[in-house]
Amino acid sequence: MGSCGIGKSLRISLLALALIGAFWSGSAAYAAVTDNLYPTANYAPNCIDGNINTPGITYCKTDNAALSVWVESSISVTSKNIITNILNGQFNPTDLNVSFASTPVYTGGAETDIIYRLGAVPSGAIAVAYCDDAIDTRLCDQHYVSFNDAFPIANVICHESGHAVGLTHGQNAAPRLANTDGRLACMRTPSVGSITTLEANNEENINANY
Repeated sequence: MGSCGIGKSLRISLLALALIGAFWSGSAAYAAVTDNLYPTANYAPNCIDGNINTPGITYCKTDNAALSVWVESSISVTSKNIITNILNGQFNPTDLNVSFASTPVYTGGAETDIIYRLGAVPSGAIAVAYCDDAIDTRLCDQHYVSFNDAFPIANVICHESGHAVGLTHGQNAAPRLANTDGRLACMRTPSVGSITTLEANNEENINANY
């Protein structure tokens, strides 16, 4: 009886291991196909304070997983709600911990991580994300996300929010992808208005870095 019991336990243990192995094998199919979170092997400029006129420098990696945000009153209530939904639905389920500040902090050692605003953008662009306060060569304490009108749409919000946590375009990823590669989801460019989600590749890279 005792040996039979041990055998049964062993069989259960082996079955459990097999199931775990199957789980990991299945999960591997969802591993990131490319590293598209700054810095990558193909995109690693030093993080510096920037603005819309700083060529080649738009965004860095945010300084920690606790992601505080503020939407200025220049953004419409409609788009403020979209920002909230995108951050809660796409970014908060990752290893980032999104919180909505009751009061923005623009200076000092604990600035609000992302400020969304109506503001100047580069010629021909509809929005831009850039670091306002670099704390070292890789990390930024505060990003601005500026839109050229008060009613930014979900795809643009997802894309620029991705930049504000370090997600790159396909050409900056390692290995490189086409900027239009569908696996980049809302980080593909030119943008596709109907694509408003991060999807597996972006999520995996966020989780690997935060």
